[in-house]
Amino acid sequence: MLSIAKIFFFARGTKPWLVLSCLVLASFFEGVGIATLLPILAIATDEQAVVASPLYVGIHDTFAWLGIDPTLGPLLLLIVGAIIFKSTLGALAMTYVGYAMAEMATNLREQLMRGLLDVRWAYFTGEPVGRVANAMSVDATRAGMAYLAASRVFIYIINAIVLSLVAFVTSWRLALAALALGLLISTSLNVFMRMMRRAGRKQTERTQDLVAYLTDMLGNIKPLKAMNRQDPMAEVFSGKTLKLRTALRKQVISRFFLKHTQDVMAVICLATGFYVASVRFAVPVSELVVTGLLLLQVVRSFNHFQRQIQRAMQNESAYWNVKALIEEVMDAREVIGGEREPTFRDQIELRDVSFGFDGVEVLHQANMTIEKGGIVLMTGPSGAGKTTVTDLIMGLRLPNEGLIALDRHSLADMNIATWRRRIGYVPQESFILHDTVRANIALGDQTITDDKIWQALELAGARAFVDGLPEGLDSIVGEKGMRLSGGQRQRIAIARALAADPALLVLDEVTSNLDPNTESEICAAVARLRGQLTVLAVSHREAWLEIADKVYEVRSGKVTLGQDAETLSLGTPASAG
Repeated sequence: MLSIAKIFFFARGTKPWLVLSCLVLASFFEGVGIATLLPILAIATDEQAVVASPLYVGIHDTFAWLGIDPTLGPLLLLIVGAIIFKSTLGALAMTYVGYAMAEMATNLREQLMRGLLDVRWAYFTGEPVGRVANAMSVDATRAGMAYLAASRVFIYIINAIVLSLVAFVTSWRLALAALALGLLISTSLNVFMRMMRRAGRKQTERTQDLVAYLTDMLGNIKPLKAMNRQDPMAEVFSGKTLKLRTALRKQVISRFFLKHTQDVMAVICLATGFYVASVRFAVPVSELVVTGLLLLQVVRSFNHFQRQIQRAMQNESAYWNVKALIEEVMDAREVIGGEREPTFRDQIELRDVSFGFDGVEVLHQANMTIEKGGIVLMTGPSGAGKTTVTDLIMGLRLPNEGLIALDRHSLADMNIATWRRRIGYVPQESFILHDTVRANIALGDQTITDDKIWQALELAGARAFVDGLPEGLDSIVGEKGMRLSGGQRQRIAIARALAADPALLVLDEVTSNLDPNTESEICAAVARLRGQLTVLAVSHREAWLEIADKVYEVRSGKVTLGQDAETLSLGTPASAG
């Protein structure tokens, strides 16, 4: 119950005390409406015994203070007015709860996305994408449902408390007996509540595992089908769905038994109490009816309370899972660096840079200079450290030793975010959105106009083929750009990198999967950029040697300046260095 209360009171973007105030008033008016039945029944049955009831006396004295005769008409008007107020306040409270539920789920997604965009690069190398996707979609939605259920828990708690107080004023003996029976019912049903909470946690775990596996599988569907390996993967997927099915079954079973056991026990208790009060204690009919109605509402509220507790327990693990992931990414936030404005008027340097992780040294005292306006090529075998060098220059990783300098000033003293805005980056496997050409190049940046996009396409050697597409910039490129050729996808990626007018263009194995003719065309387009910006290319292909002003060979953690193509060992094709 404590964890559910935390969701209701501390969920970001909600106003719990506003909701509670409306609910208290709504329940009060409901109690007034039901309580007014007592004098009405007394009038109808001509029972004088109820005069001793504190509730009857209180209503009679209130009417007398107002100067109103407590006859049938005014009493009925009081009932109607009380129920109207109750319904209006209840509707306002639940309208706000619905709004707050959507707001809370949206806030969780925004917090998580903002945190993910701010984490250091190393975090993503060990985090499955499916976990994040599940948190963004399934868990955030279930978190909203947990908040809704938690809100309803307090709705029914308040309703039960207020109506119980009215019932105590009407007949404290009957109310006390009903309270004891309610506690008995609650205790006897705890086993189903615990079962639901365990099943909810299992559902969260199994769904997260399932979505992560599905994301990986669909991301590699082409090689799976090419090797006819999809059936074994499907068997593994089926095993994971069976585990999720088990958790869902337990939820259904516990919910079914809780609901029907509640109904049976509540009817038995009410029938027994009514019989004993009427026959044994000779409680007046009017008092018995009103108290019975009040207690019936209390029991109904209590039943609803337990069902909402059950739903909250079913979904609360999703809320805490998203919160835990948000805290995790916040703890992994990237250090942006100093306040110095980065400049690139002269050169970028690596001075005696060493880097390693998990006890493995990737670079050892590497030295390298990249002059402004030139084309610098890094080559070497797979795993030698080429991509690590580019990561260090872009500030995605920090060196263990040594210095990375821009115009002889340490990169560590500069604002990394500002520096990266001056970088255009194209990886080997360029990500392409299932969207238009325009959207793939602008990436949501409103400052990148169509003129800039066409200019970037021209520089990347892509204008001709985009002009030939049926809808030009508005053409949909398909999932992962499958409607385009490999060369066209890379040209779109290069145009994207050029659209923001970068000072440094980093190309990491961008032509390793392309045919020689397409590679030559891309190299020619890059060569035309000489002098306009600085290019740092990673490649094992000889076509790049022909356009490079300077070539560095990276091998066994060492960086060596090459003299010409004949002195270099190009190594083997690789996707990363």
